[in-house]
Amino acid sequence: MRNDIDAVFDRRDRLKLMTHVVAGFPDLETSARLVELMAAGGADLVEIQIPFSDPLADGPTIMRANLHALRGGIRPEDCFRMVERLKSRVSLPLILMTYANIPFQMGMARFAERAAGCGASGALIPDLPFDEPEGSIGDRFSVEGVHLIPVLSPGMNGRRLGRILTSAQGMLYLTLKIGTTGALGRTQSRGLKFIARVRNETHLPVAAGFGVSSPGQVSALRGRADAVVIGSHILDLFNASGFGGVASFLWECRESCGKNQGRRPR
Repeated sequence: MRNDIDAVFDRRDRLKLMTHVVAGFPDLETSARLVELMAAGGADLVEIQIPFSDPLADGPTIMRANLHALRGGIRPEDCFRMVERLKSRVSLPLILMTYANIPFQMGMARFAERAAGCGASGALIPDLPFDEPEGSIGDRFSVEGVHLIPVLSPGMNGRRLGRILTSAQGMLYLTLKIGTTGALGRTQSRGLKFIARVRNETHLPVAAGFGVSSPGQVSALRGRADAVVIGSHILDLFNASGFGGVASFLWECRESCGKNQGRRPR
């Protein structure tokens, strides 16, 4: 089923920018304001993470943000309501991200229904076994009009990759390294080779993340990926210099993506 994510990639004339926030970090109101800032600053898609106590794919920055949000009492329903409120204020696709324990605890069908009901266009669940025989999990999201987005890693063997690509919808999320999220000084060549390999095997748009922390790394992905994902570095910037630091960085990234409008934020 077609949704807002498909519309973003109707034209692949430039690299798209996908950003990430943790719902409830440092509080719900501020994380919602960050999403609005990202939308105004030119992000094409935003991931909103439902905090979880053991975010195994995330590095220190996002892990700390998860724990902070949980200590503040943030629960999945708070995150659904946050997305619901944001959908009336921003027009870009919002993607819910979390770990499998939460949707399994809720019931996968109920989670998919709630994601659709609040206005999410996609769901990212990195530890979900997409290639298991009971792979009808994706169908539960599809009937709700939500794309369940697989996360693919350079360490994946060809047989498993092929099985996942057969049933994938909407877009793919590729990690540029094996391990956890977190800023790196440069993009590893293994990750770039993995992008080329996957793009050879699918027509779906490819978003690349894990380790992107500079406009130079964004530029290096132009012509290679369809979208670049930046999460940890944006949270680091927010912690160091607030909304202004994030706005300035987004402007630089948009320039590196191949499109900018208006004045650079001060």
